[in-house]
Order: sequence, then C-alpha cells, then structure tokens
Amino acid sequence: MAELASSLSRARLIRTLGSAINAVMTWAFGWQSGALTRQFAVLSLVVIGLITVSFCTVISRSLQQDLLDREWTTTADFIRTEATQTLTVSDFATPASPASSERFLTFYQRTVVMPEIIRVKIYDAAMRVLWSDEPRLVGQLFPDNPELSTALTGRTAVSLEHFKKNENLYEPHEDNLVEVYVPILFEKGGPVVGVVEAYKRPLRVFANIQRAKMTVMTTAAGGGTALYLSLFWIVRRAARRIDSQRRALESRSRELGEANDELRSVQQQLVGAERMAAIGEVVAAVAHGIRNPLANIRASAQVARLDCDNCRASPQSSRSLGYIIGEVDRLESRLRDLLRSVRPADRATMPFDINGVMHAAVRATAGRIEEAGLFVDEQFAPNLPVTVGDPALLEQVFVNLIANAVEATPKGGTITLTTRAQVAGDGSPEVVAEIHDSGPGVSNDELPKIFDLFYTTKAQGSGLGLAIAKKFAEAHGGQLTVATGPDGGATFAVTLPADQKI
Repeated sequence: MAELASSLSRARLIRTLGSAINAVMTWAFGWQSGALTRQFAVLSLVVIGLITVSFCTVISRSLQQDLLDREWTTTADFIRTEATQTLTVSDFATPASPASSERFLTFYQRTVVMPEIIRVKIYDAAMRVLWSDEPRLVGQLFPDNPELSTALTGRTAVSLEHFKKNENLYEPHEDNLVEVYVPILFEKGGPVVGVVEAYKRPLRVFANIQRAKMTVMTTAAGGGTALYLSLFWIVRRAARRIDSQRRALESRSRELGEANDELRSVQQQLVGAERMAAIGEVVAAVAHGIRNPLANIRASAQVARLDCDNCRASPQSSRSLGYIIGEVDRLESRLRDLLRSVRPADRATMPFDINGVMHAAVRATAGRIEEAGLFVDEQFAPNLPVTVGDPALLEQVFVNLIANAVEATPKGGTITLTTRAQVAGDGSPEVVAEIHDSGPGVSNDELPKIFDLFYTTKAQGSGLGLAIAKKFAEAHGGQLTVATGPDGGATFAVTLPADQKI
C-alpha cells in the first residue's frame, strides 16, 4: 500500500511537471519562437526538470530498497535467533505434541514482543501450517505462495501485497502490513526445516522512507532550481549584451547608410554642377559667337528698312524687315537670359505676378502652338500673391514647359495652363503654375530621369530644356514636379514661395 501511494505521488508529480512544461512551451513559442532567452528558458527547464525527476526517482528507489532490506534483515535475524533458541527440529516433525505446542506458543509470545510484529505463522518444509494464532489455518497447505517457496530455498522473502493470498482468508484486513518469510535452519548449511511468516506493520520505516524521499526531492528541486536560475541569468545577460551589440550595429549600419546616401547626393550634385558649368561655358561661347552675326543682321535689316521707308516702293518688304529686327531682338534677349542663368550675379530680382509671366510665355510660344494646331485653355486665378525673383528666367521655364507640351500633344489637342494659390506644409503661402497636356503622359520608367541633364526621348532633343527649367525653378526657392493623370497627359507643376512682405 505504501508503494502504491508512493507511485501515485510520483505520477501526480510527473503530471504536474508536464502541465507546467506545456504552459511554459506555450508562453515561450507562442509569442516569439526566435527569442534566444525564451528558447533557452524552455529547453533548460525541460532538461533540468528531467534530470531532477530522474535523480529523485533513482535515489528514492535506491534509498527505499536499502532501508527495506535493512529492516527485513534485522527482522529475519531476530526471528531466526528466537526460533533456534526456543524451537527444536522435532517440533517441526511432531507439531501436535504438547511440548511442541508449548514451545510454539512461547516462540510466538517472544516474537510479538518485537515492535511492529503483530502476527506469526509457522510452516513446515511441505508448506503446511504447523502453528498459527488463527486455529482454522493449522494443517492447511498453501503451495501457490511464491514467497513461501522462496523462503524454503533458504532466502528471506518479503511480500508487500497483503490480502491477495488464500492464507489470509481468515485474517482481518489491515493496511500497511508486510509479510516477512524467514527460513529456519538449525545447522549452518543444513536443510530448511520450516518457515516462520511474520506480519509486520513497519510504520516507522515507511515514515523514514517518506522523509528520506521528501529530503531527496527537496534537495534535488532546490539544486535544479538554483542551477536553472543561474544558467538563465547567465544566458539572459549574454542575450542582452548580444541584443545591445546588435542594436549598436544596426544603428551604425543606418548611420553608414545615411552617410552613403548623403555622399551619393553630393556626388550627384557635383556631377550636375559640373554639367551645368560645362553648359555655362558652351552657352557663353555660343552667345559670344552668335551676338556679332546677330548685330550685323540687325544693322543690315535696319539699313534696308530705312531704304524701303525712303523709297516707299514695297510696304510688305518693310514689314518683313521689321519682323527680322524683332526676332533678332528676341534672340538677343534669349541669349542674355541664358547668360544670366549661368551667371547668378547677373540675375535680376524683383516682385512679379506669375500670371503675367505665364501670359508672356504663351505669347513667346504662340507661333509654335498655332503651327501645331493646338488650343490653349488659360485658367489663371486672380489676385495671386506676388513672387520675388527674375521674371525673365521664370518665363524661360514656362516657355520650355509649354514647348515640351506642344511636342507631346497631338494635333487638335489642348494645353491647359492653370495658376492658383496654396499653403505649404509649414503654413507659408505659395503660388502654383501647372502646364497640362493631352498627350500620352510620362511612363514610370521615365519619371526618375526626366529632369536629368542630356536625358531625352526625342530624336532631335538635346536633353537640356527640362533640366534648365528645374534649375531655374529651384534657383527661386521653388520646385518643379511632374505627374501623369489617370486619363493620360503629363502635368508639370512649378511651385514658388510667395513674398509675404508685399
């Protein structure tokens, strides 16, 4: 019964430990299976728990067996000593004689004096009960008793399964009884003449075993807990250090990435500056080479016009010469604008109305618009805030954008020009001018490169118009953006800061 209770106690302990392990596994791997600390916590708990349970089981069994063996050996030696001093060999041969019965009774009285022994039976070598404190058992045979058979071979046998044998039929049912079968030999090395079966209630030894098991379990659990906490602390500290180093590396990697982006941006700016410098040199050289012939053309046209005015012979020729002079003056103005674009010190700064600049750009491109057969829809907002800058440069921006829209729009299409006021993200006022065409729009592949110097998709394009327009817009503190609408057509938007002092 004590063994059964101990087994049940171990089973409950194992079930409790299993439930705890399942709960911890759910906690650890249900949230973040890759966490080093939690994985170690679960695995080390399982390993240390299994080692602790195994240690408790092995030590408890060994300790229990050692205590029981010592108890049974002590009991057997006591019974064997009393039997050899009280009984004789003839008592087992003639148990019914008055002398034998008297000695059996004396042996019983001396035996039950030993603590925890409450009943005694005496068998002969044929497994027959010779004497018992239960008279109904005397003379009966019990050949199916394995412990009795073992004792008849000369070895002490112990049975913890009380009340499962036929010989216990007339005995009261009592818990915690142990049957000890002691072989009786009157000569060393001689035959076994009989067996004494003692019923013992070893409460003291079972209590000692239970205390020993509790001591082993407590010690093992304490040691396992201390080991687990120590290892967990070490691993957690290492994991925190690794995590700190990882965060430092990630921070350093981000810093290097940002520095790399800045270097790439500076590099692109340097490349753009070099290209613009090269363009400036080319513009200066071209302007210097063109101005002299233009001056000669204008002078010759003026002389020819004076002659025509004097002779009054051909009014149409006079008008044509006037057109030549006007176009030469316009070309000269454009050359001055280009020179100002590459010489920041030469740029003019004054307040202007963006609607007036847009009107001037439309007039400058009217011939190309009419030749392409396009319609211009002007949707200019009235009373816009004033912008400060160089209106000539901004006119060149809109001229380039309108020219780009003319080339992209099919014949009969519409170019929509829009101006409006808006508020920037920081609360400052802005003016926006948009040029929208009804062409195919800008593809996603072209968007990142459309403002790059020398990038063009046209067979006869130079790749300078949009790049210069973007540079002029940014020189005024604004920006130039492009987008393609859902129904096609590209929209170029120039956003400029408004002058809040005017």
